[in-house]
Parts: sequence; C-alpha cells; structure tokens
Amino acid sequence: MIKKPISVDLGIAAGCGLLMAATLPIVIPFISRSEILPGGCLEPLALLGLVPFLHRLREASPRRAFGLGVLSGASYFLLSLYWLDVAMTTFGHMPRYLSFPVLFLLVGFLSLFWGVAFWAAVRIRDRAGLALWVSLPCIWVALEFLRNYVLTGFPWASLGHTQARTLWLAQLASLGGVYLVAFVVVCSNTVLEALWAWWRQKAPLPRSGLIAWAALLGLACIYSAVRLAGAPAPADAERIRAAVVQGNLDEKVDLRGWAGQAFVFGRMLEVSRAAAAEGAALAVWPEGTLPGSVHPNTETFERLGAHTKLPERTELIVGGVTRSMRDQKTVLTNSAFLTGPDLRIRGRYDKRHLVPFGEYVPLESMLPYQWFVPAGVAFFSSGPDHNPLDSSAGRLGLLICYEAIFPEIARETVDRGAQLLVNITNDSWYGFSSAPYQHLAIARMRAIETGRYLLRAANTGVSAVFDPVGRELGRIPVGLVTTSRDRAQPDELVPPAQLTRGVALLDGRTVYVMLGDLFAWLCLLLSAGLLGWSFWSGRGHRGA
Repeated sequence: MIKKPISVDLGIAAGCGLLMAATLPIVIPFISRSEILPGGCLEPLALLGLVPFLHRLREASPRRAFGLGVLSGASYFLLSLYWLDVAMTTFGHMPRYLSFPVLFLLVGFLSLFWGVAFWAAVRIRDRAGLALWVSLPCIWVALEFLRNYVLTGFPWASLGHTQARTLWLAQLASLGGVYLVAFVVVCSNTVLEALWAWWRQKAPLPRSGLIAWAALLGLACIYSAVRLAGAPAPADAERIRAAVVQGNLDEKVDLRGWAGQAFVFGRMLEVSRAAAAEGAALAVWPEGTLPGSVHPNTETFERLGAHTKLPERTELIVGGVTRSMRDQKTVLTNSAFLTGPDLRIRGRYDKRHLVPFGEYVPLESMLPYQWFVPAGVAFFSSGPDHNPLDSSAGRLGLLICYEAIFPEIARETVDRGAQLLVNITNDSWYGFSSAPYQHLAIARMRAIETGRYLLRAANTGVSAVFDPVGRELGRIPVGLVTTSRDRAQPDELVPPAQLTRGVALLDGRTVYVMLGDLFAWLCLLLSAGLLGWSFWSGRGHRGA
C-alpha cells in the first residue's frame, strides 16, 4: 500500500473534527444569526463522521495517533466553542489579544482528551491485540467522564450531546446518562470503519463488533419505541400549568440602579400576569433577572412590584444575586428566589457549581488571575447543596445556568425528590452564536436522563419546555438587540414573551437516577485495566 503524506492525515483529522462539530447546534458567524439546519438533520452524521480518521489510524503509531487526535479535537472544539470569544470580548470587555490565547488554551486542553483517547486505543491495539471497536468506546466514555470533573469540569460538547434531538437514540441517556449515548456514537464509528476496511482492504470481518453494534442500536430502537409511545406521565400524576418568562433584557442596555430594577420587575410581572391568565401556577424568570443585589434577609419584593399584582394561585421563580458581608468581605451568591403571588420570598436556592474564571477563580491564591480576568468581575460563593425548593406547585429542582451541563447535578436533585426541573440562565452574554442552542440541547438531555419535565427560562433565549423524553413542547426564540453598537436604549429591547404549557409533577426514577454514573465508572475501570494490560503485555501484533 502506498503511504500517503502526512498532510493527508492532517487534513482528514481536522476535517473529521469539523464534521463532528457540525452535528452540534451551530450558528456560523457573519452568515446567520440563528441556528443552521435547526431540525437536527446533521446529527446522524456523528455516527460515522470519524470513520475516515479512524481508517488512517490503522497504520499509525500511538504517538502519531495522539498528535492527530489532538488536531482533530482542536478543530472540533474550536468550531463548537468559538462563541467563548464573543462572551469574553463583547460582554466581558476583554481585549482580543487576550481572548484568543484564552480560547486557544481551553481548546488545547480539551483536545488533549481526544489525543489521549486515540493514543490509548492504538497502544492497546498494538500491544494487546484488541481492535479499536473493542477499546475506544470505553476509553472515550472514561475520558469524557474525567472531563466532567478535572479542574472543576467542563463537559460541554460531549459526543453524547450530538444526539440530543435524535430522540430514538437519546433515550439511552435514561439508562446510562449522556455517557451511554457517547459510547454508542463512538462504537458506531469504530465498527463502520472496521467494516469499511473489510470491504476495501480485505481486513478480517468484525463479526463480534457487528453483533455488538446491531445489539446496541436494536436496544435503542426497541427501548425508545416503548418510551416514546407511552404517556409522558402516569394518569394519576398531578398536573399544573407552568410558564417560562423571557424578558429579552439584552446586556447592551444599562438597567442598573433603582430605576432599572423597577423597569425590569414591572416588565417581567406584566408578562407573568399574561401567563397567570392562561392558568400558570408557576412562572419562571431567568437567571440574574434583578439588576441589583438582594440582602439575604430580604423578605419581599413587594416594593418593586407595587403597581402590578399577581393572581393568588401564581408563584414565581426569580433569578438574582444575594449580597452579604462575612469577615469584612463581600459575599455574593447566584440565587433563585421562590416567591408567592404577594411577592414575599418563600425559599431560595444558591448556585453550587460556579463558572471558573467567570464566577470564581480556581486556586485564586496561586494564579495571577488579574492578567486574564477583567477588572470589576465579581466572584461568587457556592451554595450548600442541590436540595429541591418546596413550592405550592411541587418540589422544584433548580439548575442555574452552568449547572445544567453537569448530569450528576440534575440527577442528584431528582434523587432528593425534585418532581420538576427548572433551568434558569442568562445566555445573552453569547450574542448571536451557537451557545444558546447548544445549551438548550444539553438541557434537553437532563430531562431525558432524569425523566422529568424541564422548564428552561433564558434571559434572551432560547427558552423552552421539554417533556420527560425530551420532546420540545414549545420555545421562545432568541430576542437580542440587533444594533451593532456597544450600548442600546431600553426602547430598543425586543418585547418580552412567555410560554405556558401543561406539565406533570413526577416521582418515578429512571435507571440513570437510581444507578447514577455506574456505566461511566465501569468504562473508566475497564479502560484503566486495558491500558495497564497494554503496558504489561509483550505482544506486538495488530488487531483487525
């Protein structure tokens, strides 16, 4: 066989990474302000998008597999996460000469997980004689599981998220979490590559791999058919009407101070009254709706809503910031307040998993964070736990913004009794980019994993309601100011909107809620064992 030049391998590695990224929700800058192909028609390509790259690894050494894997991962994460530059420069006011290095540093770090995955799989193949379709799916899950925790974790753009709208495959998340979906994606790529090699190069037919692949897809089809055909909630489940309220409060509009706070509160209450008129027992406002901070001893928001009242049956979830003093230091928490129709505060949830370098600095005493964190950025303290909020509408599991990307957080709050998931977020920081749509897809996976209805209220979109199998019951589109100026006036804001839907309060538990990340742990242990075996084994032949 004629060996192709390294440039071919580099092109295939980068191209396959870009193709895999395109199966996530993508907005192409300077071309569109909304998602390209919003129906998710590209998602099935993730099941075969890595095949050309995997084929080039047949003759690669572990070292070469690592380098090509890093390149493929870099192209994947650069297209998936380019929007971080928008957040850092447009709204974080970071100069571009700093934002680009920070973005590339994160992309480089995440790419290492891809490089290690391919390095380990090729090493196991060369030293222990196991084909990639045997080892790579487990290794991939193990590394995505580690990515969920290393340096506080950043599991955004997991390969499992590529199938969020492919509901027949996404239902597997209720068994093994998003990790099981990622396992199937990688398994499909490796088996199809082995089948291609059998057809093109007369390599051994991967009979066992084909059987395992067919069994996995067969399980997904049968399981999803049963789950999707059934009623989303038991007949005896308590049902309520709930609303997500999208204020469309763009960060370009300065709404600070008492006047701004009163403007925002009145705007949100007016739309909430419309939701209440449609029978909503619960109206959910986004993260950070209140422009100012709230003292932890505050008992009511009645002064802000003095001219607008709610019907007696309607409760609110209001996102805001709590400010207090501790040891002569200001302590901030990102909070969600539960209020009654009289606007008296009935409960509060404080965000527990904070955004690194956005809400806090890891290893603050050791890092020169002043070099890359803009002046004026306030740091937050984390909340004590993920216990649900008890409301008249039911037990609510709160996920504030970033928390929705971590499957274990949604699982924990449901395991503690949450009957309904509520995700509040402020995605206006990301402008017209892929981020709001990717964040929405990730939140959809949390509904599927836990078997709960999910209400998602985003400040400027995308807000939506999902049922327990991930079907979208309605959405409010992105509502950002379209001006190119850095600042805008209140009269330029897109009008607020609300979406009211019927949801059920559920108490049942999915397999994933009961077992947690057991599947991911098994993959991690098996991968460690296989890698250890590759170092112990002295055999040097290659598997088919």
